[in-house]
Amino acid sequence: ERPLAGGVTFARDKAPGVALAAALAWASLKLGKVAFGGHLSPMLWATVLGMAVGNVFPGRLREARAAAKPGVKWSKARLLRLGIILYGFKITLQQIAAIGPAGLVADVFVVASTLLLGCSLGPRVLGLRQTTASLISSGAAICGCSAVLAAQPVVGGESHEVSAAVGTVVLCGSLSMFLYPLLWRVVPCLAASPQLMGVYTGSTVHEIAGVVAAGNAMTPEIAMTAVVTKLTRVLLLAPALATLSWVQALLAARRAPDGSAAGGPRAKVQVPWFALAFVAVAAANSVVSLPAALSKTAAKASAFALACAMAALGVDSDFKQIVGLGPGPLVLAGALWAWLLGAGLLVSRALVGV
Repeated sequence: ERPLAGGVTFARDKAPGVALAAALAWASLKLGKVAFGGHLSPMLWATVLGMAVGNVFPGRLREARAAAKPGVKWSKARLLRLGIILYGFKITLQQIAAIGPAGLVADVFVVASTLLLGCSLGPRVLGLRQTTASLISSGAAICGCSAVLAAQPVVGGESHEVSAAVGTVVLCGSLSMFLYPLLWRVVPCLAASPQLMGVYTGSTVHEIAGVVAAGNAMTPEIAMTAVVTKLTRVLLLAPALATLSWVQALLAARRAPDGSAAGGPRAKVQVPWFALAFVAVAAANSVVSLPAALSKTAAKASAFALACAMAALGVDSDFKQIVGLGPGPLVLAGALWAWLLGAGLLVSRALVGV
């Protein structure tokens, strides 16, 4: 009787919000395929649609939004973790070995340096909250919107901070899809080496979709190297989240009057279990030959779960609070993008040896 009662309670309290997030996710995935030639991430559409429901529609829908709130809260937490775990089905350890040490070292450099730069520049120079800077830096350093979503429960970011971070990441990532093919045509060293262009693209472009789009606009060889390099970079999500958790604990300890880490729930280093599960799935995917249909279904389920979580975060976002953040998030995202373009090229070229 207890499981049945729990199911009834879930349906009564959370089903409206989950259904809302699912409907917005479905619409965002459709828009991601057809709108603007399919060049904009479904995560962006999920954010926009969610914010429209949460902020734009008239007051008579206020009661409906209140009824959906428990399910929206559940979606942005549980479905987020599910989406990140299933993301592991896209990666194998064999792919990492295929790109060689140049791609791996370039990925490690990009992730570590971008996180360090963003988490320092944002609060100290631009006056951003540490959580806002961490979210934007995660998106630029690792895998765009998915990394922003994964970092949110680790750093404790608010919904409006997540929405702002996603917006900046999508803007820079979308511009990269058009800029990198241009760089390939006009920069001699990039045009001369498909491996260099592939490593450079995969280690510095924000989203996997952006890497695929940019790579396919060049050559199949570049596209293959770029996608594998990018997937290796995605695998660094787990250690990056663990590092962010450690930084949060260190900052909390400094803020505590007695220097201890007793300043609240973020004062403890919390290993993100869903990130570890993501690595475990990728490892299992490397040693067990799964049917292609199963892997494809898992990838689709991951995309849908992440879109649900992003839609829920959009619904829960306050547009006035996003505007209240000022130009700082966009400036930080632009600075990190310039770092990826410049430092990423220099490091990639040094490692590939062109």
